[in-house]
Amino acid sequence: MISRAEALERARSWAAGDRPDAAPEVGLYEFDGGYVAWVVEPAPDPAAGPPAATGSPRIVVDGETGELSQWPSLPAPEIAARYADRQAAAGRFPPDVRYVLEQAGWFPGRDVTAAVEQWRRECAEDLAGFDYSPAARAALTEFGGLVLPQFGRKGQPGGGFTSYVYPQRAGVVTMGAEGFIEEFDHPVHPLGTNDDGPSELVIDAQGRVFLLHWVDMFFVAPDLDTALVRMIRGGEFPSADERTW
Repeated sequence: MISRAEALERARSWAAGDRPDAAPEVGLYEFDGGYVAWVVEPAPDPAAGPPAATGSPRIVVDGETGELSQWPSLPAPEIAARYADRQAAAGRFPPDVRYVLEQAGWFPGRDVTAAVEQWRRECAEDLAGFDYSPAARAALTEFGGLVLPQFGRKGQPGGGFTSYVYPQRAGVVTMGAEGFIEEFDHPVHPLGTNDDGPSELVIDAQGRVFLLHWVDMFFVAPDLDTALVRMIRGGEFPSADERTW
C-alpha cells in the first residue's frame, strides 16, 4: 500500500519535472483507489488578463502500486470515480483492444443516451419494426458513435475494415437487417456498419452480433464485448447459415 506521504513525494517529483527551481506546491485528494494530485496554481491577477491555459493536467497515484497515470483537468472526485471505473473494468478487454476503444472515445461508464434517443427519433421510420431490446439499448448507449479501426497486417489499427457504431449522421442502413429477419425469422436491431462490403452490423435480444455482408451473413460473436474484440482484431467469421449461434 502507498501511504499519503509516499504519494505526495511521487506527486511532487512529477510536478517538479525538469524544473531547475523549487518544486511547485501540490494538492492531493485521497480516495479508495489511490490519490489524485495536481499543481496548485497561484491566484490569478485580474490585471494580467485571462490565464494562458484552461488548467493543468492531474495525475493519479495508484494506491496499490504507486503507478502514475495522467488525467485531464477535471475535479478530483470525478477523476477518482473514472479511475475506479477503469480499474474495475481493467480485465474486460485485452490491452490492444482497450487501447483502440479508448482512442475512439470509449471509457468505462460511457453513456450517450441523449444522442441515441435523438438518432432513434430522426430514424424512427427506418427503425420501425425492429426489436429495440435491452441488449441493443445497452450496446448503443455505451458504444454509440464510436469509429473502430481494425488491425492490419502490420499489427497496427487502421489497416483493416473500420466499424462504425450507430448513431451516425448518415442515418441508418436496414436492408441487410430486414433480409436477416426474413431469412431466419429472428429479430435483430441495427448496430452499425463495417467497411467490408460495406456490410451491416446487427444485434439480437441475447446480445449476439452478426455481420451482414452482400456475400453472406456472418455470426460475429455470442456477446458484444467478444464481438468488439473480433471486429477490432479482424479475422474470419462463420456463416450464420451454419447455425453455430
